[in-house]
Amino acid sequence: MTMSSAPAKAQSETQRGRLNKCLLSFLLLILLLLTSLSLHQQTVMTRSLLPTTSSDSVQQKKSLSRLPSNSSDVADLIIRRSFEQSYAHILPCKKSSWKAMDSRIAIDCMKQTRDHIMSQNIEVPWWFQTLLRDILAGGGGVYAPWHHFYTSKPPFHFCTIGKVATTEWRRVFCKLNAQDCVDDSASCRRNCTWKTTQQMPTNAPWAVFLRDPLERLLSGYLDKCYNRRARKNQQHCEPNVIFNPKEQLMDAKNRTYANLLDNLDIEGQEKAMFGAYVDVLPLKWNVHFVPQAMFCDLHRNIDKYDFVGNMGRDFHFDLDRMANQFGGQLPEILNSSFGYKDHVLRGNHENTGKKGSEHAMHTPTKVARFYTARTVRRALEYLSIDYVMLGLQVPEWAKQM
Repeated sequence: MTMSSAPAKAQSETQRGRLNKCLLSFLLLILLLLTSLSLHQQTVMTRSLLPTTSSDSVQQKKSLSRLPSNSSDVADLIIRRSFEQSYAHILPCKKSSWKAMDSRIAIDCMKQTRDHIMSQNIEVPWWFQTLLRDILAGGGGVYAPWHHFYTSKPPFHFCTIGKVATTEWRRVFCKLNAQDCVDDSASCRRNCTWKTTQQMPTNAPWAVFLRDPLERLLSGYLDKCYNRRARKNQQHCEPNVIFNPKEQLMDAKNRTYANLLDNLDIEGQEKAMFGAYVDVLPLKWNVHFVPQAMFCDLHRNIDKYDFVGNMGRDFHFDLDRMANQFGGQLPEILNSSFGYKDHVLRGNHENTGKKGSEHAMHTPTKVARFYTARTVRRALEYLSIDYVMLGLQVPEWAKQM
């Protein structure tokens, strides 16, 4: 009895292993088919731009001129081509969204772009069509009010962007506005408010921190998708119908499909799985992966900001610069959240992320584990507006792939 059970157990494990490989192959086949469709559409799309002489159009042309014209720089050529085929079609905004305390102006302007593309039958990449669809769908996305923090101690406004240390910036503004929370009002839930209840000066400066788009994309994937618990609980690894369906999927014969990622052995498949996610994420854009330029209408207003920091190698030095520029209680509160002072004193230009965080970046080791040349190329296409309009630079490790 004992001797016969061992081969049976081994055979069962072998069958289970084959099933896992079959499921992974099936998932990758579906994603590759979707990728082929998107590549086909991109080969036939027009590359003509909308003829405008607006200030927005002039700003786009100036931003494009920042990119090197050297044909040997493949990354910059990918960015330039993708931008011209997609984001360059964003129409100028008749009303200024700068310093607007609500997002209705930005929303209306983006709706005009969407409607114009549809009514004029302008060919744009499929992922740009879904981006416009999803950021305008509402429900707590790009134009939600919690992307705008402000305080009167010291007075300044702040644009916060998902996967750019948002959790820590919430803590910073809760501390800055601590004296405002003296009651149980809705603005002081959890004894914290990101927006002061005091009157803001009309000339209060504006600040924002940006992040390398490729690094931000991978950080979002590690936090929202690679982490199985977060994927199931937060439902931010979209489209959920692929990565975490709430309800069982049924086939044509009313049979139940299993969750494609459950019990799937993906050990050693990090590049394949990340590449598969990048291929299909535009089927349903999640706010944590939308280009940074879309938040706070940065693609129109970034040049008007009084402070622009970067969450890169010099992150702690940019925090120091911010603290010195705004003063007041900000230096101590920033240090309590980010511990930047010690890094500045030691001249440490390495930003390895928050200690103990599974989705912190430790480039180039972590990016090499997940990125391929193909995934970099696709990500540069999606996020080209960040490089063109925000002036961000493609990291050397990406150019070398």
